Amino acid sequence: MPPFFSLLLFVLCAGIATAIPAANPVAVPAASATRPPTGAATISKVAVDTEGSGCRSGTVAVAFAPDNSALTLILDGFHAGIGPGYEDFGTRAFCRVNVTMSSPGWAFDVQSVDFRSYVNIQKGVEVSLVSRWKWIDTKGVDMKGKGNVKKVLTGPFEDDYLLHKDDELSDSEQSVCSKVSAMFQLSLSATLSATSPTVTGKVDGDSADARFGEILNLSWRRC
Repeated sequence: MPPFFSLLLFVLCAGIATAIPAANPVAVPAASATRPPTGAATISKVAVDTEGSGCRSGTVAVAFAPDNSALTLILDGFHAGIGPGYEDFGTRAFCRVNVTMSSPGWAFDVQSVDFRSYVNIQKGVEVSLVSRWKWIDTKGVDMKGKGNVKKVLTGPFEDDYLLHKDDELSDSEQSVCSKVSAMFQLSLSATLSATSPTVTGKVDGDSADARFGEILNLSWRRC
């Protein structure tokens, strides 16, 4: 499936999933629903850090949702493996992506995160999934406000895995507007370890299209 259609399908599926009420709903201020109009937020450049073993140029797709409620990342070829049969994989996959965007008069913070992958690990294997993000100013200096989400799974486990984390606002509302012209940097890693050389494990894109995906749900502020 072409990357564009995979990205569109992932956004639509995530929208359906997040429409299901949480067990303990949290009241959200009305102001958090304020978003730039369609077309007001655009991505002008996506640069992949070549030091990452989990992504290469041309294998990464990044896009805003049509209503600007989320930023979606799709990685084609992001995988890690351990044990017999996975010698060519590497026990750690890492990808760092720098996104240059334009949203005149608006800035965002990350409110919650969803990412999906396929995990198949035997007993004795552990996998750590980590996502981090931050903003970098025009001089290349890290700005205030960072976020991260991490999950460790222990085998045996085999299934598509969806991780959702709420309340990821990484900065005060007063300083969000300083990020209007900043570059957004997102990194992902999957690391496998095992207690024996005979056990196996793999992390890959989900079983439907073999692509690893992440959605960052955004909280916008008019600046």
